[in-house]
Amino acid sequence: MLTEEKLCIYAVIPARNEKDRIERALLALKEQTLSLSGIIVVDDGSTDRTAEIAAHYAEVIRLPSHEESYVGRPELAAVLNEGLRRVPEDCNYVLILNADHILPKVYLKSLIERMIKEDVKMASGYIKGEPYNPEIPRGSGRVCDFRIFKSIGFFPVNWGWESYIIFKFMQMGHKVKCYKDIDGGDARPTSINRRKLFYYGKGMKALGYDFKYAVGRAIINRSWSMIRGYFSRDVKVYEDIIYFVREWQRKIFWKRVKSIFKAGGRI
Repeated sequence: MLTEEKLCIYAVIPARNEKDRIERALLALKEQTLSLSGIIVVDDGSTDRTAEIAAHYAEVIRLPSHEESYVGRPELAAVLNEGLRRVPEDCNYVLILNADHILPKVYLKSLIERMIKEDVKMASGYIKGEPYNPEIPRGSGRVCDFRIFKSIGFFPVNWGWESYIIFKFMQMGHKVKCYKDIDGGDARPTSINRRKLFYYGKGMKALGYDFKYAVGRAIINRSWSMIRGYFSRDVKVYEDIIYFVREWQRKIFWKRVKSIFKAGGRI
């Protein structure tokens, strides 16, 4: 049984031009009641003082500058992998965190205690007001069992990379969870635009989402861009999880149908 004294926990943070936010995020990590063994910031070509500020609190990896933002793109997976490869072999857990995400002091302690108690291998807390699915840990604030994460090669450099590792962990028989009763802290609200919805569509295609499920998501989001992304021809499908993903979707669909009937038909 792991104890707090024996735990090795690392945080990996991708950052690009975050000089006004990253210090608060790093200070919140330093103040965690369950101490981190190390923090790695991957500076993704910042043109401001991001790397300079981060260097006071963390190991910094500096990558070449580039004009286009990698948010939502496969290139961001490669950025994170640069940091993950620096995490020591004997690490127990790794935290993935955005540079603008401020965690409560008890976040890691609360989350990892629950993970150990319930044998959960990937988890996150919850930020009030966000969409919620108990089986879908949020991207920033996600804690993974490092040994398992490393065994699958970290993030694939492909569309839908954040969701891929969730499905891969589940396919391997591991529990994943988003804990609604654990405060996920404060983070900059995720903006939604046509480009991001187009990327989401590409991600759904890569993950092997059933056509009807993808169309349903697009209708809910009122997004033709998402449909265009789903029908992109330049997307590589994850052949190793496609059937698992579709079976999971069927399970979720029927679970929702049953919950509607139990509520007397009220949606």
